[in-house]
Amino acid sequence: MKILLLVTLFVSSLTINAQLVTKKIYSEILGGSREVRIRLPQSFNSKPGFKYPLILALDGDYIFDPTSGDVNYFSYWDDMPECVVVGISQKRSRLKDSRFDTNTNLLDYTGKDFYNFIEQELVPSLEKDYRLSPFKIIIGHDITANFINYFLINGSTMFHGFVSLSPDFAPTMTERISTALANINQPIWYYLATGKNDVEDLKSTIVNLNNDLSKIENKKFRYSYNNFDDESHYSLVALGIPRALEDIFSIYRPISKKEYNETIEKLDISAYDYLVNKYDFIENQIGSSKKIRVNDIIATGENLERNEDWEELEKVGQLARKEYPEHMLGNYFLGLVYEKQGKPKQALRTYQNGFLLQEVSFLTKDIMYEKAERLKSDFGFR
Repeated sequence: MKILLLVTLFVSSLTINAQLVTKKIYSEILGGSREVRIRLPQSFNSKPGFKYPLILALDGDYIFDPTSGDVNYFSYWDDMPECVVVGISQKRSRLKDSRFDTNTNLLDYTGKDFYNFIEQELVPSLEKDYRLSPFKIIIGHDITANFINYFLINGSTMFHGFVSLSPDFAPTMTERISTALANINQPIWYYLATGKNDVEDLKSTIVNLNNDLSKIENKKFRYSYNNFDDESHYSLVALGIPRALEDIFSIYRPISKKEYNETIEKLDISAYDYLVNKYDFIENQIGSSKKIRVNDIIATGENLERNEDWEELEKVGQLARKEYPEHMLGNYFLGLVYEKQGKPKQALRTYQNGFLLQEVSFLTKDIMYEKAERLKSDFGFR
């Protein structure tokens, strides 16, 4: 219980440190104002040129707080980028906001107005005021989890991530979702959740949809699903949000033991190409410019060293020099490459130059000194 309290206090302190803005946005489409809460990243003022992904939480009255807390916690540990989190208050309007025509099962009347408000007024206003990147996620629960899918089936490119928590689907919606996701031509992340104690009718529909989505082979489609033990229609929300964020931003995280063992060790391409592609994906798809982490360079280099792929390891050494010229990491890998390629003088100079640079991770001046001295002894260098 004490550990849970400490974690709660820690997440709460992170949330307090971020900037909270509450404002009413007037909508010509809705004919009135809507209250939204906006959580800005802690770095928002200190990084004036930086752009942030958007996470839009419907049912913001109760989904905004856990979402912003989870975002601040994960971004603190660099498991996801900092994001702008926005919650739309729907306490008195969620039914009319989610309304659809019972003949076509498509949005109509007030539901269509709310859709247009998000697409034509709210998000453009947020983009203007808060330096958003192209990557945007939308979260819904129950009937609002059904609502978010209209952006998907309409072919809108506004949202790239969909978090559907115990959705109460309109008739024919599941078939439309499956068809849309099977035919997408841009990357889409889709998260779906239910629980063992969810509303029975909802759960059975969600389980069936999961069976259909699991069969989709479109490489642009990235999917994850949870059926939580013992969780109800309401309690699963608290578990589903962090799980969705972990899955959607899995490519962003530092290379873990699991990623190393299950992915890098089984690659059809070189580990160097995987590393470069990983960070290109983070920048181009998530919209977050990220310097390649030291530990990711080390993991890549260790894989190539074990596989004796000296040509690719040389690329890693050059990359390390470029990204971290003050550290000895690049010189270590390059010195090792030159040794294995039968270039002892070049290896010696590289180790000696690396001795003058900063230590990093497992690399110390003693290790670089020992490498150089061994070469001197083996080849009679002075």
